[in-house]
Amino acid sequence: MNLQKLQQRFPLLTPFSGKTDGNYVFNFDNHLYEIPAHTVTQSEFELLQIFSDPIALPHDYDRIWLDYLTDLTDIAPSILPLHRLLFLHFDKDFTAPALLRTIFEALLGKDIFMLSIHPQLFVIIECIKGDEILNFAHYLDPLIEDLQAHFKIFVSDVIPDVTTTKERFSWYVHLQQFIWTYTPKHVLTQQEILVPYVMQHIESHEKEIFISSVLKSATSQPELLHTIKQLIEYEGNITLASKKMYMHRNTLQNRLEKFQLLTQKDIRHFSHRLDVYFAIIFLESL
Repeated sequence: MNLQKLQQRFPLLTPFSGKTDGNYVFNFDNHLYEIPAHTVTQSEFELLQIFSDPIALPHDYDRIWLDYLTDLTDIAPSILPLHRLLFLHFDKDFTAPALLRTIFEALLGKDIFMLSIHPQLFVIIECIKGDEILNFAHYLDPLIEDLQAHFKIFVSDVIPDVTTTKERFSWYVHLQQFIWTYTPKHVLTQQEILVPYVMQHIESHEKEIFISSVLKSATSQPELLHTIKQLIEYEGNITLASKKMYMHRNTLQNRLEKFQLLTQKDIRHFSHRLDVYFAIIFLESL
């Protein structure tokens, strides 16, 4: 189908004006066109998607995606394959979005959609092809050096369709307001947000009750608690933890016994280990 036939089928079809304003925008033959969304039936929408070219579009298209994900429009600009969202949280206003795009497209080896939520928060839509998914923890330091700006990355799960993305988007944005307060990590996946999420939804006085119940008098010994927390993070493996912590095995064993004496918690048991870990995290968040 050529453009003339499309215009005959859709009389209200016009070149893209630069603003969505409730219009459905799509790419045909490397050009953007729009049509009032309320005039398009579901079957016509599917027809337009068939003839929409799946190629990289001008950067104005990023804003069209942002309009869709923030409920300013109801129809997705195009069909997305498997994809994930990368939330880049800068510690201060970042004023070089073109450089940001260039660096991430070079790293990923593909075109991206990049949405600006505000000057400290950018969202990248990364389409996933094949089984290879980049682990950004390995690349954060070089990225920071290239951009000359400090930032953290939240990585969503891989999402199969844009409807799910639209449903989750506002929740993902909301998460960025607090999850970084409760974790020392600089790259955080969706699978790792349980503890930060729980932190946000428990009141301070509730944390204090839980802390005193689990840790008891050990709360006055931060060095001991730090050791126990690290031991838990090494799955209670004293041999491994002592090597990683550059601590003699007997010293670590003595600290563990001291902690058990103070708290009556034996972190060799999973339920005890879980209680203690949360209590220490709660204490660090106060």
